[in-house]
Amino acid sequence: MITKVRRLKSIGKFYDFSEKANALDWHKNTFVFAPNAYGKTTLVNVLRSLRDNDPKLIRARKTLGAAAEPEAIIVIDSTNHVFTGTRWERQYPAIQIFDVPFIHTNIVTHEIGHEHKKNIHKIIIGVEGVKLAEELTALKTSEKAKNQEVTGFVEQFKRGGFKLLLDAFLAIPPSDEAVVDSRIQKLEQDIKSKGSETVVQGLGYLRQMTTPIFDLSAARIVASKKLTSVHEAAEKQVRAHIDRNFKDKTQAMQFIRQGIDVLQADCPLCGQDLKNATALLNAYRELFDEAFQIHQQGIAAQVEAFAKWNLDNDLTVLVSHHNANLATLNKWEPYLSAVVLPDAAAVVEKYRVRLVELKGRVQSELEKKQKDPNADADLSQFDAFTARLAEMKTAIEAYNTAVTVFTDKAKHYVANLPKSDVASIREALAKEQNIKTRFAPEWKKWAADYPVAKKGANDLLNQKNAKQKELETYSKTIFDTYQMRINKLLETLGTDFTITGLTGKTDERANESYSDFGFLILEHPVPLSARQDDVPCFRNTLSEGDKSTLAFAFFIAALEKTPELDKQIVLFDDPLSSLDETRREATARLLLALSPTVNQLNVFTHKRDFLYMLCDKMPENKVLHIRSDTKNGSRLEVFNVEEERKSDHARMIEEMERYINEDFGPTADVMQGNLRKLFETVLKTKYYRTLAVDIKSNRGFGTLLTTLFNAGLLDEALKPQLFDLCSVANGSHHGEIVDATPKKLRRDELIPLIREALNLVNKV
Repeated sequence: MITKVRRLKSIGKFYDFSEKANALDWHKNTFVFAPNAYGKTTLVNVLRSLRDNDPKLIRARKTLGAAAEPEAIIVIDSTNHVFTGTRWERQYPAIQIFDVPFIHTNIVTHEIGHEHKKNIHKIIIGVEGVKLAEELTALKTSEKAKNQEVTGFVEQFKRGGFKLLLDAFLAIPPSDEAVVDSRIQKLEQDIKSKGSETVVQGLGYLRQMTTPIFDLSAARIVASKKLTSVHEAAEKQVRAHIDRNFKDKTQAMQFIRQGIDVLQADCPLCGQDLKNATALLNAYRELFDEAFQIHQQGIAAQVEAFAKWNLDNDLTVLVSHHNANLATLNKWEPYLSAVVLPDAAAVVEKYRVRLVELKGRVQSELEKKQKDPNADADLSQFDAFTARLAEMKTAIEAYNTAVTVFTDKAKHYVANLPKSDVASIREALAKEQNIKTRFAPEWKKWAADYPVAKKGANDLLNQKNAKQKELETYSKTIFDTYQMRINKLLETLGTDFTITGLTGKTDERANESYSDFGFLILEHPVPLSARQDDVPCFRNTLSEGDKSTLAFAFFIAALEKTPELDKQIVLFDDPLSSLDETRREATARLLLALSPTVNQLNVFTHKRDFLYMLCDKMPENKVLHIRSDTKNGSRLEVFNVEEERKSDHARMIEEMERYINEDFGPTADVMQGNLRKLFETVLKTKYYRTLAVDIKSNRGFGTLLTTLFNAGLLDEALKPQLFDLCSVANGSHHGEIVDATPKKLRRDELIPLIREALNLVNKV
């Protein structure tokens, strides 16, 4: 319970207020009276700042021009709660406040918006409901955050460019890590092969080489063969003749042989008789017989054939052949692993010089044999030449074997080209590359973290749904009960409307709960809001007093459900400031009923009649009022209700009684005029119905007396005294023109008249 406002400095109009006397202690029911703008709301905001531990509420009301920082000391349950200028040393949350900010925050006087609906929801569901709602909100927030985390994982996966679906990506077995590279290489090769299938099939294959061949066996036989001795003698004689008679000896033998074929009796050249040349001709015939001719022809044929054989060209062809194979091999290299052919060019060059040289030697031996069929030919040259050709042939055969191996490999490659199209292979490759990426450190971590986040989101969803159901079950009972109580309060407060359809709802987009309801006015439903301005709704149907009354009903209903209500300090700041005057009595009765249930009831008001009404209903109270002046600012003082609520009539009588005994304040003129006022008040109050016309016509004291005596309502015995007093009290003290001459009396002259007047009042 608040027991004292000990200190208020540099806060609004409280320039420097300090309270030291116990007379200003607060009681269980404390009422604070003050005109507007004296500091009631300032004091309420100090208490709100203490409740909410919000220094801004005080600092915003720092006294204008004050150098000192704001200070406040509020004593609650004998404990000082000190505001040091920047903060409260301790908070006191058990304070409930009904004031204009509460109305505007929860039931705004113009229109109920979404924020008001959320605040109303918190009021209705109470502490337990708020706790459930906060737990639900926390779960929704956590679920949203976890879903965002899951979404982040999914977005990260999408940015990864994977062709696999997320579930398929997660289902990749760990064993794939060891084999995925080889599968990728195979598919990459398939794409490469398939993409160049047409090219590959047109590449062709390597060609085998044929070793240069010349059958030297026939030449060797011819070279080794010799004629008989007859042929040898004849040949010797012919050759001697040729040496003597022929310039061109190379053609001599042929010339002679042809001459023998056409010879008759005489020489075909000179016509001489040839008898003397018989011996020479016989030698010719013997030398050029058929065997000789055959032998010579054989030698000539071998010489001619061997001479025509362009061995060097054949060897060059081999080199060209090899180079062509190398070019084809290079074309295959992107598709097949490296293949090395023997260096046929090097082999050829290795044998070229020697073979050409040996060929020349064999050629010489044959030509020598052609000149002299019985000459001994050097057959070793033939054998050496044959041996070198055989060596080169072996090397070429090895080369051809390598060509065969490569050709088989190339043909196998072509035969095993992928049957699928490139698009299918690329799709399979993309899948395998996804699988490979799955085992990168980043994605290993992703694959471990994502299922955990997904499970967390699912768990939070289940928890949220369970909490939502729990809150809905709780709210259904609360809302039904709360609507009934509010409508009962509205009935007590004398409204012509009730609320209907009070329910709790949830904005799923914002994860926020709010309350919605409508009104029944004269049994017609009216919604909280409407899109068209010409449709009845809260904004245009309820008066400002009705709206404030609705807020008051919400506050009382919520307060009644506050846990440990007996520990709450409840404060009302001008509860009737916006309520209709006709609801004073109902409001006072509700506060009377509330008082025993709370720790302390405090009411701030600027309405005297409402204050007096509260004091009548709750006599055990303490009333303070706020006084204010320009020099000292505002301050709290004790408010004497009984003294303040006296009527002017009662005050006038007390002053007259005191005037008789004391020489104080009022002048003789004032007291002389009060005699008239005293009787006018008494007569107008007692005989209002008879004097109504005179009162409305603003008639004076004398006219009132005349009317009453004429009506027989006053004792005729009192007439002389009353008209005498009328003549004394009239004149300058009344606007009515009378016949009596004004008499200004001194104090000692007035005292007997005052005594007489007091006696007459009792008689009247």
